[in-house]
Amino acid sequence: FASSDADLSSVDASASAMATVSLSTPLVASLAAPPRPEGAPPMWTSLAAFASPRAAPFRRGVRPPPRLRVAAELLDAPGQAGGSSGSRERPRRWEEEDVDTEGWTFQQLAAILGGIIGSILSTAAFSRRRDVSKGRLKRGAPSTGALSSGGARIVHQLGGSLLDAEVQSPLFSLGPMPRCTEASDLRRSGRHFTIITTASLPWLTGTAVNPLLRGLNLAKSGKPVVLLLPWLETEDQASVFPNRQTFESPAEQEELIYKWCRERAKIDPAGIPFQLRWYQAKYVKSVGSIFPCGDCSKELGDGDPRDVLILEEPEHLCWYHYGQRWPLLFNHVIGIVHTNYQDYLTQHKGGSFAGELVPESLKEASVYAASTLVCSAYCDVNIKLSDTIMPLPNEVTCNVHGVRDEFLLIGDSCADLPAEATTGASAYYLGKCIFEKGWGELLDLMEAAGEGLSGVVVDGYGSGANEADIGARAACLKAARLNMHPGIDHAHERLRGYSVLVNASTSDVLCTVTVEALAMGRRCVLARHPSNTFFQEHFADRCYFFNVGDAKGFAFAVRKAIAAGPAKPLPPEQRSALTWTAACERLFDSAEVRVLSGRVERPSQAAASRLAYQLHNDLAENTIIADLVKEATLGEKTPWDEYMNEWRRTQLAKMRETAEAFNPVHFKKHEEYFRERIREFTRSAWRLLPSVAVEHDALDETSD
Repeated sequence: FASSDADLSSVDASASAMATVSLSTPLVASLAAPPRPEGAPPMWTSLAAFASPRAAPFRRGVRPPPRLRVAAELLDAPGQAGGSSGSRERPRRWEEEDVDTEGWTFQQLAAILGGIIGSILSTAAFSRRRDVSKGRLKRGAPSTGALSSGGARIVHQLGGSLLDAEVQSPLFSLGPMPRCTEASDLRRSGRHFTIITTASLPWLTGTAVNPLLRGLNLAKSGKPVVLLLPWLETEDQASVFPNRQTFESPAEQEELIYKWCRERAKIDPAGIPFQLRWYQAKYVKSVGSIFPCGDCSKELGDGDPRDVLILEEPEHLCWYHYGQRWPLLFNHVIGIVHTNYQDYLTQHKGGSFAGELVPESLKEASVYAASTLVCSAYCDVNIKLSDTIMPLPNEVTCNVHGVRDEFLLIGDSCADLPAEATTGASAYYLGKCIFEKGWGELLDLMEAAGEGLSGVVVDGYGSGANEADIGARAACLKAARLNMHPGIDHAHERLRGYSVLVNASTSDVLCTVTVEALAMGRRCVLARHPSNTFFQEHFADRCYFFNVGDAKGFAFAVRKAIAAGPAKPLPPEQRSALTWTAACERLFDSAEVRVLSGRVERPSQAAASRLAYQLHNDLAENTIIADLVKEATLGEKTPWDEYMNEWRRTQLAKMRETAEAFNPVHFKKHEEYFRERIREFTRSAWRLLPSVAVEHDALDETSD
């Protein structure tokens, strides 16, 4: 599709589809966009290549010709997973249809080749946009494709939006939109949710807290929830949990989690349909993340319904998942992407992740390829919290997080709090003390701003690996001051007097600290960056933006935010947008799938998705490749001795048999020739040792 105000010839290849979906045409499916105001025109994402020649019968209302079999022997047949009441009857299997036996046509090969080229070029365009957002390139530099003002976008099944977010070129649909599929209607009564995440309390990280709060609020609304958490060995627990806290059993850790739910989330799990399950996992220090040790699906109870599955960080959970395919176990699979792993993993210069030996561009390309592969193979819908994350198959960008009522209650009473902090500082920042979590960018801007921030005092709260280095740089500031303090909970009474949060970070996908500060009625100084789009759209009157790397603009925004006065309670509409009730409604909207044409009801049933699963699953069968990948990323040692012994035992013997069968006389002549050369070498070696006398026969025996 091209925009109505641009010539088709002006379409840039770099803004084309994100995946080679020609394999699955003429499927036409769409995913619901984030909530829109009443009366606004419909907006949908992830449309199939409806304009392609093979989709013409659908546009004319004629039944299409039989599908071509695309690597049918390699692909699993699509089917509906059982589990929830009222699910539709399983669609007819593609293998049951009449298929053409002719080979691939020129049009098909050209379409597949075009899709591959489009994927490569779209990745380059995305990388350029990331460079611009991080200040690596100037915004005034020449741009291409979707980044230019007059470009248009070609939309394929697995990527792109019908409303081009970059150039604001709308595309219209005539007639009513179809209802979402029954499996993707999460508001329907009787739905059961299974949530799998990559972290757990007492580690207060986003992937531990947000999935827990999501599950609690879904269960509070009457929808049964099973939350599957990682169980770590004692050594890993001491590395991850605060104060090296450890637990002897999952039941002991569950007690702590339930206590936190009652005291901090103000929800008692005992009174709602909420259960915890555990899967075996390990902590990888080199990348600071937790990974499953096996197939998480085996840890689900026999009586747990297999209805809706939410994978918190689907790429993270599925990189090393070689078990059952999630869409075959559940009716609807949703991935919620929390972390920009392209940036996160390339920031780790040491450890097992190839260090500085591998170029940054190669690391980014590897993470991109692995992530898009597993997100296509295992998810029906992929929800990105912001557009800082790489393009993904079947993606929807929407903030589906909320904040605890604790922060909203503080905001409701902020008018009664002190007008300034007890430390006398004008503003504050809070975060883990590593340079990549916004501290490096904050220090760079404060240093570059110079006299523009003269007299401004900022309090910094955080603990972490770079705490000493950050404190040393802060002490060297001249015009402005950054006073460092140990890490503290954001709801602590000591922080009640602040009215301005200064957050220069561009490494977050959606900064939880910013959401919590807004909930408490404070104003925020933020970078104009895709990770802050949600705040720019909903809290423009509370946020003061500056361009990435612009020290002068940063100083102006800080002074303007401070001059605006003390914190004020949020109006009802903005307050409601931050609640978990509103976040769950946004989740329901974003997870909807609308089929415009064809007989396939799920994106995971498309041939491209099933092929992605087959490619990923083949790594498990090739043990050496799988172990090499784990050694490069997880630090696991590859058992080379076992592999070489097995190779000698099996493959070397087969090679000898093959050679003898091919030309036994020729093979024996070569063998005798090598034996004779070895005898000569052995005799010469012994002659160099005059103190040793060796008989000729003994030499022959030794050489043999």
